[in-house]
Amino acid sequence: FNGLAEAVRYWGNWIKQQAEKELAEFYPKDPDGATPIAYLWARTITCEGPSCGAEVPLMRSLWLAKKGERSVALRIIPDAKARRVDFEIIEKQKGKWVSQANPQAEIKAPQFDGTVRRGAGSCPICGYTTPVERVRVQLKARHGGAHDARMFCVVTTHPSVQGRFYRLPTERDLEAVRKTTAELERRKAKHKGPLNLVPDEKISLNEIRRICVPLYGMETWGQTFNNRQLLTLTTLTSATNELCESLRKNNMYEGNGWISAVQVCLALAISRHADINAALSLWHTTRELVTHVFGRQAIGMVWDYAEPNTFGEASGAFSGGVEWIVRVINHSLETPGHAELASATNHPVPDDSANVLFTDPPYYD
Repeated sequence: FNGLAEAVRYWGNWIKQQAEKELAEFYPKDPDGATPIAYLWARTITCEGPSCGAEVPLMRSLWLAKKGERSVALRIIPDAKARRVDFEIIEKQKGKWVSQANPQAEIKAPQFDGTVRRGAGSCPICGYTTPVERVRVQLKARHGGAHDARMFCVVTTHPSVQGRFYRLPTERDLEAVRKTTAELERRKAKHKGPLNLVPDEKISLNEIRRICVPLYGMETWGQTFNNRQLLTLTTLTSATNELCESLRKNNMYEGNGWISAVQVCLALAISRHADINAALSLWHTTRELVTHVFGRQAIGMVWDYAEPNTFGEASGAFSGGVEWIVRVINHSLETPGHAELASATNHPVPDDSANVLFTDPPYYD
């Protein structure tokens, strides 16, 4: 392991910098210097109430930050004429809820309940509840609804001010997403290789109780990400492969075994990033960060999801995944482990040498 941690950190940062240059236009900074660290999205359905047809964003709750006197939330503003809802960000100041756009406007008894409960979506305009069976039908027709979800909030940080800040999305944010979709399609058409650029392997239906997303139209692994996430993950993967091929050609390290070890560690960092940069990750309202997909031994449906900024400095960024791998390597130097494949009925561990032998059940079939 000597030197491996340093090599992984160095080349991991190099890959991050290269990918960031390539994808900078798809993660624009704010004009005031603030950096978006997370984009919050809601899948949508069309209200099936009589004579309604409004767009309904599916949201678990309207909370953005549960921080006592520094709490932030959303307020829904129905627009029956346009058949959609708009949002307003409200903040708690001196014990009162006020509008972010107009701090002088106090808001009495704001509601924090979302629009979805037990899979059924309630329309904020007409009050009709579209049952879960129909929600599934609508989302299934759009492969889960991640690609046409509605961005409802952007979380930012500012270099000169401590804390998280919340704002409504701007045209700049939406244009970046549209450009991302076009760029991904261009790369998919240009791509050549034994595998597709975007993973198209089918998600098994054998464990539908634990991996239920196919019920909502996510039939392949690629459909569990939105287009910007797919563009970013495929860029990181390509950059890693190209880097390691270059290292081999230029004999940067003695023997291919060392380069393979670096490549495996970088692949693990990308894998870790895929676990958090997916359209199934949540925004944690008390810790104010993006949580990863595998919070438990299942892949469940997520109505509103959080997309981290891969190149930011907050939790969920790619550099954080690299640092986790580096920490594991350094820890292995202090407490080396040993792995061996053997039969459970004829294992190599001597009698009375361990206090307990335990196994983990075979999740996912």
